Amino acid sequence: MAQERWIFKDDDALLASIIKHEGTKQLIYQYIESGQVKIAEGCNFVECKANDLWPAYLDTEGLETVGIGHLITNSEAYNSRAGVNDKDVIKQLADDIAIHLSAAKNLAAAHGMNIDGNYVVQRFMTEMCFNIGANGYSKFKSGLLKLASAVEKNGDFSYNDAADEHLDSKWARQVKDRANNMVDTLRALDA
Repeated sequence: MAQERWIFKDDDALLASIIKHEGTKQLIYQYIESGQVKIAEGCNFVECKANDLWPAYLDTEGLETVGIGHLITNSEAYNSRAGVNDKDVIKQLADDIAIHLSAAKNLAAAHGMNIDGNYVVQRFMTEMCFNIGANGYSKFKSGLLKLASAVEKNGDFSYNDAADEHLDSKWARQVKDRANNMVDTLRALDA
């Protein structure tokens, strides 16, 4: 049996895209200081910054987040609201990507998409799962239908159609530039 051709959780292009869209520690500091982002309850931003830690903050949906887009849960091994060091943020990111990569594989299979070796679509679907969760992404019924059609080249829909469908969503209106950047990767597949 041939080896599966899928990206890994440390895929450079996926990591770069997620970090670009989620923000670096310095950018999060700037957003908090400018009032664009609110600090999470129980987090002392001044202390976090003085100790070079990633502060806990509220994302655009008001969910407590820390590091590179990591949703804080009550099952954390440490108190994320106290700030997180770089080493733990990198581990969080790797663990989160592994979860969302698996979810992307499951969604692709559930929609009849053979994206083995199609690294652009794998990255796109993984980042969608990372950003809104597999459950949230599974609700993009028309977007996934059009993406599956483009992947399978059945003539019904193109990658541009799938990109347009993804942009016609609450998600795209919330994340604006991220949505445009992400769907542009799909559009390039039609070129």
